[in-house]
Amino acid sequence: MPHIEIIKPISQPADEFRLLNWLNERFSSTTYHSFRCLVAFAKVKPLYKMHENIQKWNASGNHTEAIIGVDHKGTSLQALQYALANFQHTYVLHTDHSTFHPKMYIFSGETEAAVYYGSNNLTPGGLETNFEGGVILTLTFPEDADLFDQAMASFESLLPSSIPCCVELTNTILQQLNNGGWLLDESIPKAVRNLGAIRRAGYTTSTPSLFAPYKTKLPKAISKTALAVAAASAGITTNPIGSGTPVTPVISHTAASPAVPIAIVEGLVMQVVPHHNGEIFLSMNAIRQNPGFFGFPFTGQTVPKKATNPTYPQRDPDPIVNIFVYDAAGTCVRTEIQYNLNTVFYEKKAEIRITITPSILRGLNYTGGSDYPIMVMRNSETDECDYDLHFYAKGSTDYSSCLSICDQALPSGGKPVARKMGWI
Repeated sequence: MPHIEIIKPISQPADEFRLLNWLNERFSSTTYHSFRCLVAFAKVKPLYKMHENIQKWNASGNHTEAIIGVDHKGTSLQALQYALANFQHTYVLHTDHSTFHPKMYIFSGETEAAVYYGSNNLTPGGLETNFEGGVILTLTFPEDADLFDQAMASFESLLPSSIPCCVELTNTILQQLNNGGWLLDESIPKAVRNLGAIRRAGYTTSTPSLFAPYKTKLPKAISKTALAVAAASAGITTNPIGSGTPVTPVISHTAASPAVPIAIVEGLVMQVVPHHNGEIFLSMNAIRQNPGFFGFPFTGQTVPKKATNPTYPQRDPDPIVNIFVYDAAGTCVRTEIQYNLNTVFYEKKAEIRITITPSILRGLNYTGGSDYPIMVMRNSETDECDYDLHFYAKGSTDYSSCLSICDQALPSGGKPVARKMGWI
């Protein structure tokens, strides 16, 4: 008899069950030797987070096969680059007047199979933070062979041998898809300036939210190693600042719009020290690892108060951000929507600083010392903004989970306790 488990939609945002963890556990298991998936959309970040286990899986001679849809620009160039470099077979599927929309993940071995059939795409939200639901079937052979055959028939019915709208991915086809505008490019920062409709967040500058807030637990950290190694395995990474010879991506932008050095991430989590004048030092380590996330190098210049003072590179225009401040009790005590975030590179000291009006961060009650507040800087969900900045005082509900993501120590600058940072 198969074991059947129904996954509640609340489980992912509450971090009670995340499909990313389920996949990682099975990639690291010796019970299975074949993996197949079919998904409507795919992004590269969850593949980074599974890269170490995928590499071990491949090194053991195991099989990996994927069918991925390319409708509505829901799949990225980088995800297909990764799949082409790391999976034995990858197929892309599209037909006119219809959307390819199934999501199924199948692991199989000699004595057992595990099948997940649900709503989860191979995307950061789909595998970690979205409200998603599904069914897990754990099958034992030979008793459950018939049910496994049905799952395999679902997958095989979509292969090129069965339907002409599915083709095996090659570098040539990937180039054609990219040139034809089919794919999302995750290396291009959002930086949208139109004042169009709010996509998901539910608030505007003049009206309150239609929906009460629900705080989703943060996704799994992307390690510094994964940023370099996983991306490089698919030819995605371009050179960080000062790394020497650029690494040419499999597909680059045109000469008129050159590729931006970037590692594909959702956001930065970092301990910060808000100064009395509103300045907050970011990290040159973070800038070097991922300049594109910050829009670096900056193209503008500061205007000094005195003509004799030097000018410095400044991001121009200012990034537009939403700011949320949480006190030690976990209460959101301040919200600023569409705030112009002055961002300057002080070349002489090699420092990146952002400036936020000191009163906005007053609720953090930071008085110095090593009880650093944490800033989570994420690509914004609102069309008119670049980033959402969440600040958490030490002791707040989410502080510990944020700190667990910070897996890199920053230079201490003479302080007894160094700050930390990490990527999501």
